[in-house]
Amino acid sequence: MRTIDDAHIRRLDMTLLLVFEGLIRQGKMGAVGAELGLTQSAVSHAVGRLRAIFDDQLFVRRGAGVEPTRRAVELAEPIGRAIAAVRGALRVGRSFDPMSATRMFRVAAFDSAIAALAPRLIADLAAHAPGCTVTFRTLGKVETRRAVLDGTVDLAVGVDRLTVDGTVSRPLLEEGYMVAARAGHPAIGERLDLDTYCALGHVLVSPSGDPRGIVDDALAAIGRSRRVMVVMPQFVSALMAASRSDAIVTAPARACRRLGKLFDLEIHEPPLALPGFTLALLTRADAADDPALAWFGDRVAAALADGD
Repeated sequence: MRTIDDAHIRRLDMTLLLVFEGLIRQGKMGAVGAELGLTQSAVSHAVGRLRAIFDDQLFVRRGAGVEPTRRAVELAEPIGRAIAAVRGALRVGRSFDPMSATRMFRVAAFDSAIAALAPRLIADLAAHAPGCTVTFRTLGKVETRRAVLDGTVDLAVGVDRLTVDGTVSRPLLEEGYMVAARAGHPAIGERLDLDTYCALGHVLVSPSGDPRGIVDDALAAIGRSRRVMVVMPQFVSALMAASRSDAIVTAPARACRRLGKLFDLEIHEPPLALPGFTLALLTRADAADDPALAWFGDRVAAALADGD
């Protein structure tokens, strides 16, 4: 492999780096071209230049898209940080006028948080920042931290335990858990008891596919267990499944209350003590220098606090 020196750096430009970032994130040349205002041939040419500079294929075709090589995966974080630094430099000394802005805000969050904040946030943006857009992504914990650090997302909504060096966590609210079951569930009376809870089938939400969660730890602590029938990556699909079956879902309280109305679910108190968590905003440590992101973070916080 050739040594990367200043001669190679001079051959780079921001368009090449933005193409690289887009392909890591989306995996499709057409989508990246549309996002950056480039033709697909221009994107292909940019990839060719990147390959020559880094002396690696970087992206190989897989089906309808492209897949990063191991070298590209290794480069993703440092290139993401470099792009984030340039974006930050461009914002230095600038104010933010939401009514005239055309900023795209990129957010990582679980679908339960998205469901809780999106209705208020949509109305807020329409009234106060009509030219701005929001892109939501659902990522695992490790991927969320990496995306915040490398600037792939502007902020993340999640548990405060996501904080790592280089990030700042802003606590928003305390959250607990409720149990959702279909209306008129034949095994549940006015109150869900522990024996019934353990006997029923459960839908577990786990983006990573892990078949064990905090409920299982809490049950094990009192010598009990449950039967997980299905593991799903998102709360919306899990709650929908519960509304059409006898399985139950233990989920964040706000998601249960808001989505429960949509899917005709009855919401019950858990029949055992479950640890709550702090819902927080995670940003890069230098995000305080970005007035637009500070404004948007306040809007997200207000949307989440807007009732149950």
